[in-house]
Amino acid sequence: MKTYYLIETSYSEYGSDYNRICETLEEAESHIMEYADWYCNKGTCTIIKVDETFRVLERREYWEGKLREAQ
Repeated sequence: MKTYYLIETSYSEYGSDYNRICETLEEAESHIMEYADWYCNKGTCTIIKVDETFRVLERREYWEGKLREAQ
């Protein structure tokens, strides 16, 4: 099963976008400091692991570059 890691940020209190698609978690984590939610400092975003049908397998929330929660 092929998996991908999407970097998601909130652009307002009502919506969000996927900003980057990566093939590995390490690649996605190397880019998190480039992104931020609209009300937060750089490095605040969510990495979402999906399969080839884009079914969500895992969510990892980062706050200022540090892992805050994984589900």
